Amino acid sequence: MAGGPNAQEIMCMECGSKANRIVEGLETDQYQCSAGHRFSMDWSHGDLPSTPQWPPTEEQLALFGSIQKK
Repeated sequence: MAGGPNAQEIMCMECGSKANRIVEGLETDQYQCSAGHRFSMDWSHGDLPSTPQWPPTEEQLALFGSIQKK
């Protein structure tokens, strides 16, 4: 139960689309988005998300946009 129920779907940091959890680990979950990007998310360094992580908030989208421009 790495990210818990609110981390079933998160934003792909590669393309910004929805990524679904494909493997749930003890500290790290594995995700894959509709574009085929696969990545891990380590949830061991803080509290579990208290709200659903999809859809992303305006703040998350702005951060993603600023990262993509670099």
